[in-house]
Amino acid sequence: MLVIQPEKLFGMETVPLSTRNTKRLEVAEMKMCRWACGHTLKDHVRNEVIREKLGITHITEQFRKARLRWFGHVKRRDEEYAGRRVLEMAPPARRRKGRPKLRWMDCLRKDLEEIEATEEDALDRETWRKRIAATTL
Repeated sequence: MLVIQPEKLFGMETVPLSTRNTKRLEVAEMKMCRWACGHTLKDHVRNEVIREKLGITHITEQFRKARLRWFGHVKRRDEEYAGRRVLEMAPPARRRKGRPKLRWMDCLRKDLEEIEATEEDALDRETWRKRIAATTL
């Protein structure tokens, strides 16, 4: 695993990533991976080959796993935990006109839908960890 990856993932479990930001992070990751392997774009080496050579997974998959792991952690905490109260809090008013901003819960619901899980599945820690580990893009 590349040394850079933990720094890219630090704190990302609580950030709702838009498609644009995800693409930017993917490009930055591949630039670092190409540099680590000693390749340039002119070498025409596919991204999958470089990822396989370095033994790393897709960055969006890592973000999803981090988000789901954090959600499971917060969901299993007691009712008085501040993170749990914020997670279950409903906004007081309607959202503004226009395209709605991407929220963390929107990303999480999409992740849950992709792995075919529900929020209640996170209450069993061992099963949840196995379920997250089994997810791939």
